[in-house]
Amino acid sequence: MKLFITYASDDRSVADELAVRLRTEGHSVFMDKDNLPEAEGYDAAIREAIADCDVYVFLISPNSLKAGRVLPVMIAPTPFRDIPAYLSAVTVLQPEGNTVAETVARIGEMEARRKQARWLRMSALAGVLAALVAGAVWWSNDGEGEGGGSNPAVQPCRLAIAFSAGMVEAGLAMDVTTSAGTQAYVLSASPMSLELVSVSRVKGEAWAILLRSRDGSELGKKEMSGCPASRTRIDFGEGYALELAPK
Repeated sequence: MKLFITYASDDRSVADELAVRLRTEGHSVFMDKDNLPEAEGYDAAIREAIADCDVYVFLISPNSLKAGRVLPVMIAPTPFRDIPAYLSAVTVLQPEGNTVAETVARIGEMEARRKQARWLRMSALAGVLAALVAGAVWWSNDGEGEGGGSNPAVQPCRLAIAFSAGMVEAGLAMDVTTSAGTQAYVLSASPMSLELVSVSRVKGEAWAILLRSRDGSELGKKEMSGCPASRTRIDFGEGYALELAPK
């Protein structure tokens, strides 16, 4: 955490010890003697440090009563009536034992609460984003706009295609035609993937597979409707067949 410690000059020894302990705990500590180079504008540097800090640690004693974003720490008995309202409105840490140790412990608790609050905010944001994504997927797949107009965006049909050995040896090709146009594929020994961007997984759009020989002549054509939900065999005759499986 970024900490700003303010104190009266008479309480410098306590402030120094506290700063050392906090830095060993991994915190970044701003103190005037350590962080204000000579010949620089003190006011501007202090304003920037206060604006950038996570916790403002204010060492309360009769010698000092000033604050901003505050953890008030009473290091010497001080009448509460002498503490300004903007400090007394915040719970004042009144160490019962070692002032430095108890202040370090309290800052550790504050840091844990800040991290928990940040995690809760991030979790809530993640939940909202997940809901938005789920809604977008629903709208893309099934949703209809007001007035009954269908949303043109669809979840594409993705298929794995396996061919019979004779088809591969013959060096065949196939044309796949959807409402978006026709795409040509050369068959190979390995199964291939097919993505039909204009065919929905949940709707019955028409599309077709045309099998061609090496010279381009037609060997067979099959009309399809929608995206196959299970393994489907297509037989073109003459020993030519292929299997479609959803991915």
